[in-house]
Amino acid sequence: MQLMKKIVLAKLKYFCALIALCVVQVGVRAEIVLDDNFPWTEQEVGFGLAGVHNFEAAINRDQVAQGFEAKDYYETINFFRMLWNDKVYYVAGAQIVSREQNAARDAALARSKRSVPIPGGGVCALFVYDKDLKQVAKHEVKLNEANGHTWCNGARALARVKGQDALLFSISYYLTDKPVATKSQDIGGGWRYMTVLLRLREREGRVLIEQDDACLGNPNKIQDLSSARKALVACN
Repeated sequence: MQLMKKIVLAKLKYFCALIALCVVQVGVRAEIVLDDNFPWTEQEVGFGLAGVHNFEAAINRDQVAQGFEAKDYYETINFFRMLWNDKVYYVAGAQIVSREQNAARDAALARSKRSVPIPGGGVCALFVYDKDLKQVAKHEVKLNEANGHTWCNGARALARVKGQDALLFSISYYLTDKPVATKSQDIGGGWRYMTVLLRLREREGRVLIEQDDACLGNPNKIQDLSSARKALVACN
């Protein structure tokens, strides 16, 4: 009887250790890692430039296909390779201009008038691409201030959230119903700053992006990633 108890206890310890190991492995597997390793060559991808510029070209290609205008350049400081769930992705936090804003600009030029910013005309977006530079997700940051009368003008910083399938994205924007600065020294005086939490999920081979404002709020005045991390810890 004593021997049987020892055998049962040994089996229980084994299964508990196995379950704990699985939990640890799952946690490690889900951890997001960001780096700036862009390994493509011109021959592999077919674009004119190597490295991060291939990623720029891929975004421009898809933006044009979706009815947007190509950009001459992006602020590639927020372009990263992302290792997540044992897969390679590429992510970019970038500022783009909406199709509606471009149409308003063209209409104003046709009347020989100066184009003005329209609500939602400036957009800050997160792009996610797979290892073959095919777009798998795109999320335009939602700005709740002033009933959407906003213009997102800056993608400032992008970083992972430790222990979560999520990214922090810091941006800047201004309100379109306020007077636009006419002097260089006034530029930036009315800008707002915000950091948003973007949660990532995989479902049936697709990547889904959810903007979670429950903790940080929308709008918020969080200008940097360090302050955003502290706010997340306080919520938890």
